[in-house]
Amino acid sequence: MRDKVALGYLLAFLSALTGAVRYNLAVFAHDAHGFEYVSFLAFALIVGLVCSTGHVLATRGPSGFVPLRGRWKQALLYGVLMAWGTLSSFLALNYLNETVVVSLAQSNILFTIILAVWLLGERFTRLEWLATTVILAGWFFLRPWQGGGQVIGFVIVASGMLSSAFSTVVAKRGVAGIAPEVLMVWRNAVALVVTGIYVFNKNPVPHWNAATLIAGIAMGITGPYLHGLFFLQALRHIDAAKAALTNRIQPAIVFVLSWLLLNKLPGQDEIMSAMLVVVGAFLLALASRRR
Repeated sequence: MRDKVALGYLLAFLSALTGAVRYNLAVFAHDAHGFEYVSFLAFALIVGLVCSTGHVLATRGPSGFVPLRGRWKQALLYGVLMAWGTLSSFLALNYLNETVVVSLAQSNILFTIILAVWLLGERFTRLEWLATTVILAGWFFLRPWQGGGQVIGFVIVASGMLSSAFSTVVAKRGVAGIAPEVLMVWRNAVALVVTGIYVFNKNPVPHWNAATLIAGIAMGITGPYLHGLFFLQALRHIDAAKAALTNRIQPAIVFVLSWLLLNKLPGQDEIMSAMLVVVGAFLLALASRRR
């Protein structure tokens, strides 16, 4: 029993690690080779879609996709909401440090709880009020009232967090019962279409070379594929709240990798913002276990 629990936490940590690596790979391609963030994401989504589709076909066969046929409207809405949740984080990298972007994205649990209060009539607990206050304090350190790139990046990430929160509601009500692995394929496919439209309209000029090609393949494997797969595997050994709680260490991993591999550090205000948001997200995850 203990071995299974330990394996669950290890898989949840690997999910956080692979989720963090994708951001560092995107920043590497952008800073070192002038690659536009979303263009790089589009290529990674192609790789991730191939990997995740192959995984479902190998484990479930073509019949694994049949449940999507009867609930295609709900699945489409879920895919679009999740697609913007993914795309927004990479758009925000144009305005905010990657550590801050990942930290803000981790606070999407706040929007999920707000929707639960609004749609399901649930109430905030004292711990959730405390966590909300800590997260709002973290947002305060970004000083969005000053305008400029900070506020643009904040608004982009906030809209993505809200979109991800709505996707959770849709997943529970509209596409419940569909295998998570299948939803992962669907999410990658819709995200690729949405991202492809953006890239086509912007018409960026990519700077492909061996380094960016390897980084793009690595990002596609770690982000759209392994990140979700490790998390789904972790859920077989530990409950969702514990897995989500472990996943909150993503910003710390991004911070360390940015420092060690990219020689990049956020400013003092950004570090304080990231720390407060992560602490608040941890508190919310703890509170969710008591519901």
